[in-house]
Amino acid sequence: MVRRARKSIGIRIVAGRIEVAAPPRVTLSALQAVLDARRDWIARHWRRQQALLSERQAWPAALNLQGRTLALQRDAEPLRRACCDGDTLRVGGDESACRDQVAAFLREEARRVFAQRMARLAPFAVRAPAKLALSSARTRWGSCNAAGVIRLNWRLILAPEAVLDYVIAHELAHLRHMNHSAAFWLETERLCPAWRPARQWLKRQGEGLFTFG
Repeated sequence: MVRRARKSIGIRIVAGRIEVAAPPRVTLSALQAVLDARRDWIARHWRRQQALLSERQAWPAALNLQGRTLALQRDAEPLRRACCDGDTLRVGGDESACRDQVAAFLREEARRVFAQRMARLAPFAVRAPAKLALSSARTRWGSCNAAGVIRLNWRLILAPEAVLDYVIAHELAHLRHMNHSAAFWLETERLCPAWRPARQWLKRQGEGLFTFG
């Protein structure tokens, strides 16, 4: 628990831990009462995080890259980097090394594919982006700053193509509206008419893109 200048008690579950932030004047008895009242909520969210953690730690049999399926083969012999042989991606060494190799391969694929998809959509935007870069953010799929630099989360390489296009369109729309106003969403829809199901896909299945890295 931490004491912080705030108006109410905040509770969140982070990495399997329960974190509580409370105003300085809240008594321990009052804090305990809040925790007792939120017991079911805390337990439910803790179990959900544990389930997601188990899913992330599982080693998948294959990777789906924008409609392309790659069988994932782990070798005991160490490899310096992942080796793509037809429809099979070979990695080698202990689990940590293998995960790093897969993540590095996915980032390389992301650089190539994201540039292609951006080149397809950018001509329809009100202005061209200044730069495209990869992001490793844990809470954002993309960002666009006032200078026109767009960053896309490299894990989107594991999402369907329509989802990637939505995130690109979302950031391109920020080149016109640096907010999430009604006008912004109209611009997003102009660039990507099917943005709603893609956004819902990210909300439902986005957590599954964090298996590696």
